[in-house]
Parts: sequence; structure tokens; C-alpha cells
Amino acid sequence: MKYSSFILAGIVIFSTVLAGSAQWRNMVPRRGNVQQTAVRTVENVQEKAAAVKQDVKSVAASVTKTAETKNKVKAAEETETEFPGTNDQWKDSLSVDWIAKEAESHKVPPHFNNRSVLRGDQHDGHAYGRYTEADLRLWESETVRLVMEGSRIFHDAELLGSTNGVSCDMCHPDGANTHPETYPKYQVQLGRAALLRDMMNWCLQNPCRAEPMSGDDPRMRAMEAYLNATSSGKPMKYGKH
Repeated sequence: MKYSSFILAGIVIFSTVLAGSAQWRNMVPRRGNVQQTAVRTVENVQEKAAAVKQDVKSVAASVTKTAETKNKVKAAEETETEFPGTNDQWKDSLSVDWIAKEAESHKVPPHFNNRSVLRGDQHDGHAYGRYTEADLRLWESETVRLVMEGSRIFHDAELLGSTNGVSCDMCHPDGANTHPETYPKYQVQLGRAALLRDMMNWCLQNPCRAEPMSGDDPRMRAMEAYLNATSSGKPMKYGKH
């Protein structure tokens, strides 16, 4: 009886040891899984941190580029010529000396001298007689700028919207042979009496392969002004061919 108790106790102890050993063996892989999970978590955190760092660099670069652009725009605005008029439509994207360069490149008759309107007998009651030197400068600066813008467009296929590289000056150098003083007149190409702008649109659509311009298009207004300026001094003879 005593020996059987020892044997039984031994069997219990042995069984307990075997069970503990099996449990320990099962725990080893679990510990390995926990370690792998921890490693992956750290790697994910590192990847996200790297992505955030890259985003910060991109934002910083964008801010720097925006600041540089603003500085360039500000510098361009500061170098623009201040004109005495209120018409700002020709100031955008133009250099300070663009009018002088255009005048040197293409022939444009000088602006009419209006100094004769500065009469000594001006007084209240003359609705159209009270003029000053500032008025004369305003008239000339705004008119010349419009005419020179027309010259610039007339000689530039891209500004005309040409799809084949043809510009107006290829057929009419410096506005030659356009005869704006003879419009309105019958035009065979159109089959009707036409205004100057009607013939200009015919040329845009055919030789230049460009879209026609509306009468309110600033480019059309500028080119009309330019062609009328090139005809300065010629008597108006509407209908003449």
C-alpha cells in the first residue's frame, strides 16, 4: 500500500512535469508572434513618420515657391510704368518700355498735337473748352497705348489666334494696303458692303486660320485703332477701291 502511494504520487508528478513542458513549448511560438507583431508595429510607425516628414517637406517647398511667386509679381508691379490715365487694361503683363520697343520695330505716325486747344480765353461755360496740360497727356498716353497694342497684335500670330503661324503683317507690313479710310465699301469676298472689322475677320478666318473676333474684343478694338492710325493724313473716301 505504501509503495503504491509512492508510485501514484510519482505518476502525478511526472504527468504534471510533462504537462508543464508541453505548455512551455506552446508558449514559445506565442512569444515569437508577439515579438514579430511588435516589430511590425514599430516598422509601421517608422513608415508613417517618414511619410509625414515627406509631406512636411512638400508643404515647405510649396510655401517657398508661393512666396517666390508673390515676390516676382510684386517686383513686376513695382517696375510698371505709371500712366496718368484710368485705363488699366493694357498694363497687365507688359514691360516698362514695351511701347518704345513697338514704336522702334514698326512704323506708326505720331499722335496729333492738340496744344491748340489750350486757348487763353477758356472760362466757365465752355463745356468742351476747359483743357489742361494733364488732359493732353492723358489723351495722348491712352490713345498711343491703344494703337501700339494694336500694332503688337497685328504683328503676332499667337496673339491673333492663328493656327498656321500667319500674322497680318505677312500680307500687310506695317499695316500697308489696308485702306481703312475707304470703309465702308463693297467687298467681293463677302458679297456685301463691309466695315473694316468685317474685312479683318475675313482675313483672320482665311489667311490666318483663326477664330473671328467680336466687335467688343479688346484685340479687335486695338487693331482697328492701329490701322486707322496708319492711315493718318489720308482723306476719308468711303467706298473707294
